Amino acid sequence: MEIPQLFTGAAGADGEVRYRRPQTLPEQIAEQVSYAILRGDYGPGDPVREQDLANLFQVSRGPIREALRILEKDGVVRILPNRGAKVTQLSTKEINDIFEIRAVLSRLAMRDLCQSDDDRIRQAVIDRARALGEYGDKTVTLDEYLPLSYALNYTISSSSGNSRLSEMLTSLSRQTIRYTILGLRRAERRTASARTWRKVADAVEARDAEAAGGLVEKLIIDSKNAAVAEIEASKDAGT
Repeated sequence: MEIPQLFTGAAGADGEVRYRRPQTLPEQIAEQVSYAILRGDYGPGDPVREQDLANLFQVSRGPIREALRILEKDGVVRILPNRGAKVTQLSTKEINDIFEIRAVLSRLAMRDLCQSDDDRIRQAVIDRARALGEYGDKTVTLDEYLPLSYALNYTISSSSGNSRLSEMLTSLSRQTIRYTILGLRRAERRTASARTWRKVADAVEARDAEAAGGLVEKLIIDSKNAAVAEIEASKDAGT
């Protein structure tokens, strides 16, 4: 199993990263494993073996156990006694509940971002949103769309000066990212999402917190609705 490198840098021309990174080794491993899960390297119910990860990252099993505990806290895996960790599968109700909480908190984060005196971090969000917005004018595959979408959402989640809000949003992002990607499976959804991100960039640049928050909230709810529709369609098809 190969885990792709995370797109965690939002660098400007001087190469300086514009937002916070995970600081501990277990947090970095948790981000990488979360990304592997959303890419489909692991499916719902699949085991996530400590020794495999220890070999992959060339570390002892201690940091791996801590990373898995972080993912369990975020609802990404479930650790079973004497059986190890397995990838979770959320119910439709859980998806609805978590996405709605994330949408409300993301609106708060966008308010803080628009009111922030930190021009660098605000510009990082604008740049990433505009780059994603360019996909609104052309057909793009999910593999092309995914890295920038993931990085942008991580940037927003970690950008708040409110550390508790940032921590909660990062956790909620991990819990919902698989279903966000499911909601972006169709090309028309990716196009609509990209066009909305273009509007988000304009709103953040204008420091219009109400507009930016409303647009991001809509993006999250639209992703939730699309993901639920995909899940229900799979159930109806018996897959």
